[in-house]
This record gives sequence, structure tokens and C-alpha cells, in this order.
Amino acid sequence: MSEVDIFDLAWEEITNWFVVQPIYGQILILVGVIALLALAVVIVYYVLKGVAYLVYYILKGVYYLLKGIGLLIYKIFEGLYYNISGKPKPGTPQPQNQPQIRKTVMQNVPIQKSFQEVHPEVTFCSECGNKFSNSMLNTLSENSVVYCIHCGKGFHANQIGIEG
Repeated sequence: MSEVDIFDLAWEEITNWFVVQPIYGQILILVGVIALLALAVVIVYYVLKGVAYLVYYILKGVYYLLKGIGLLIYKIFEGLYYNISGKPKPGTPQPQNQPQIRKTVMQNVPIQKSFQEVHPEVTFCSECGNKFSNSMLNTLSENSVVYCIHCGKGFHANQIGIEG
């Protein structure tokens, strides 16, 4: 018996079995076969799509990795070139003879010797216009004297009208 004969024999058995089934059974079998084929097509589609995404992102990662390594090597050689040749790197500011002083947020402000009499509930500096901090307000209420942390102006709380 040849292979074709085996296939024909198996196909005849399947078709004979299918024809023997009642009509509603045949319809259900056809719906089931179509559903299985659709499911197989969907599974194959998503597997191929997943493999394509995997290959794409692997190649993209390798590209960015090689690009980063290339940029690193370029920057190293560029830095070595400018260090060995002694030439300044374009776009960098030239150092000046005088050292530059960096400005910080809290600068050392000279304290003024004269005081301005203010109402004890004042909240802003009359010199620079900045709002008093909570610690400045506490110091003013406790000691009746405070200095502005922004400009150094001294304030003395006016005790007139306060009953204690």
C-alpha cells in the first residue's frame, strides 16, 4: 500500500463518519472546524507579530548600544586630543585671571547698625520687600529686635499700644 492509498482510506473514513452524523451534528462540526481554523490563524498571526517585535527591539537595542559605545569612544578621543594638543575646546568659556565668585542663595549681608521702629505684627521688610520668615517673626516677637536675612536691615518692635 502506498502513502496516497493510506491518505485516501483515512479521508474516506472521515467523510463516511461525517455523512452518517445528523444535520445539526454536521453543522456543529463545520462551525467547530471553522472556529479551530480561525483560532489557528490568530495564534500564528500573534506569534509572528511577537517574533517580529522581539527582533525589532533587539536590533534597536543593539543599535543604541553600539551608538552609545561609539559616542563614548569619540568623546574619549576628543578629550584626549584637546588635552594633548593644549587647544581649548570650542564653545567652552576661557578662564579669566580673576577667580569668579559664585552667588549662593544665602549671601552674607552686612547688618545695619540703625534700627527701624515697626509694628510688632509686620511681615515684610521695608527695605527689600521680602517676606519675613517664621524664625524672623519669632525672634521679633521674643527679642523685639530682628535683622532681615535678605538685606540686613534691622527692625525694632514698637511697644506702643501693646498691653502686657
